[in-house]
Amino acid sequence: MKFIFYSISNDFEKFHRRNEIEALVNLNIDTEAIYFTSPKLITKGLKKLLKKVEKQTEYYPKIMVCSLYVLMPLRWALRSSILTSLFITTPIKVQVWYAKKRGFSGTNNKNIISWFYKPDQYLYLKVSNPYIYLHYDNYKGDATYKFSSDNRFDKTLANCVKNSSITLISSYNLFNNYKYLKSNGIHYYSNAISRALISSRSTEVSKEPQVVIGFIGQLDKTFDTTLVDKIASNYPSYLIKLIGNVSNDDVIKLTRKYINVESLGYMKYEKLREQIETFSIGICPYIQSGFNKHRNPLKITEYFSYGIPVVTVECDFDRQAEHLLSVATSEQDFIELIERELQSNNATKIEERKLLAKNNCWDNRAEFVLKLLDNK
Repeated sequence: MKFIFYSISNDFEKFHRRNEIEALVNLNIDTEAIYFTSPKLITKGLKKLLKKVEKQTEYYPKIMVCSLYVLMPLRWALRSSILTSLFITTPIKVQVWYAKKRGFSGTNNKNIISWFYKPDQYLYLKVSNPYIYLHYDNYKGDATYKFSSDNRFDKTLANCVKNSSITLISSYNLFNNYKYLKSNGIHYYSNAISRALISSRSTEVSKEPQVVIGFIGQLDKTFDTTLVDKIASNYPSYLIKLIGNVSNDDVIKLTRKYINVESLGYMKYEKLREQIETFSIGICPYIQSGFNKHRNPLKITEYFSYGIPVVTVECDFDRQAEHLLSVATSEQDFIELIERELQSNNATKIEERKLLAKNNCWDNRAEFVLKLLDNK
C-alpha cells in the first residue's frame, strides 16, 4: 500500500504526527509514503517548479519528503474556483505526478491512499484516489485557522467527510457531533504515542529530592500562564519544566519572575524520554474555551508512558483514563489537585497508567487504520 500525506506543517522532523506516519509505513514491508509539506508560494512559474521540488526533497526510510509549491497565496486563490484550479490544484497535481514517478517503487500505483488534515485542503487538493481525512482538533473554534470563519466551512467539512473513504476524528465529543455526516466510514481515533517512549523503569513511587511539575506541548495563547503563575507561587520548592515551542510572551515573563520555572523550548521527540522521566507529575493547563474543551491532549498518554499522575483542565481526554487523572474545575482546584495526586500516587496506579499508554501507541493506530482499509 502507498500513502500520500498532505501536511499542514513545513517541517517533517517537527510535525506532531510524524510518529503516526512512520508507524503506518513500518507496519508492512511493502508500504511506502510521500509526505508533502504545507504549500509554499513560488513566483518563478511552472517551468522551474519541478527543479525546485527535486532540489528540496529529503529521504527517510520508506518516506520521501517533498516541498509543495503553489502559484498564488491560498487565501487569495480560494476566493474563486477558477483561481484555485489554475494556481493551486493544477501545480499540485503536476508535483504529485512527478513525486509518484520518483518516489514509489514499481509501476502499480493503483493502491494509493491520500491523507489530509483540514477542510480547506479538500477544496484545493481535489484528490482523485481514495482518501483518509483526519479531523484532530475543533477547527470551528480555532481562531488561528482562518478558514473556520469562512461561510463555506460547514458545507466543505460535510462534503470532505461524506466523500472520504475513511474519516478519523481524534476528539470523542467531535466524533459524536459529526458522526451523522456519514452512516459508516467515520471513526473515533484517539491520539497515541511512540512505543519508544514507554518506560521500563520500576513502578515504585518516585522518591526524587525535588518535585518536578512538567508540561509538554505548544506554549501558545491557549496555554494558561495565569494558572501556571499561581502554581509556581503556591509551590515555590517545586520545579516547573515547560517543554515546547514558545509563541506566548507571557511564558518568558514567568521564567523571569520565578526561579522555579524553566522553559526548555522545542525538543525532538527522541529526547522527551530523558525529560519525562524527571517529572513527578504532568499538567495540562489550558485556558477554558470551546477549542480546548474538544482538545484530546496527546501529552496525557505521554505522561502515562512513565506512569506519572496528571492534573488537567476540562478537555476531551480518552474516557478510559478518567480514573487515573484529576480534572480541575477552577484554578484553586487545579493547585490543590496537584498535591492530592502526588500524595495518592501508588504502584498500582503507575502500572495502570503505563498499561494504558502501551495500548495506545501509534502502531496500535496503524493496525486499526490498515484493518479499516482492508475491510474497504
